[in-house]
Amino acid sequence: MSGSSDDRPAFERGTGFLLGRLGSLAARSWTTFLTDHGLTQSQYSVLVVLKDQGPVGQQRLAHLVAVDARNIVPVLDTLAAKGLIKRQPDPADGRRRTVTLTADGTTLADTTAAAAASGQDDFLGALDDQDREHLNDLLQRLYDAHVHKP
Repeated sequence: MSGSSDDRPAFERGTGFLLGRLGSLAARSWTTFLTDHGLTQSQYSVLVVLKDQGPVGQQRLAHLVAVDARNIVPVLDTLAAKGLIKRQPDPADGRRRTVTLTADGTTLADTTAAAAASGQDDFLGALDDQDREHLNDLLQRLYDAHVHKP
């Protein structure tokens, strides 16, 4: 749309509408991104966390990716079947399992991280670096206020 925001209907200038509409556009784009890479949100999160943290116990991994420990097993089963992770007994406690990226998992984590960054740059293209940082700070404050309420 060209023209000033004053030319738009009042509802299109409201914060709730803008957050909702942009959230919908971002979610649609993100879903397409994940589908294009053959991943679900949970699978992507596991790859990113393992890339960032290194080998992690299965229970800790479930916590880090915000998936119930009972529900992480099917996610890990799928990633293991694709050859992206391996699970092995924890050397400190054989009852626990440690999850590690394979070489293919590391490659996919790197590839998807680069593609996600590029997609984010495209989505936020109307903002300079300072605006992006400010937006992220504001959104983080709102998120923390609603998700991490005392």
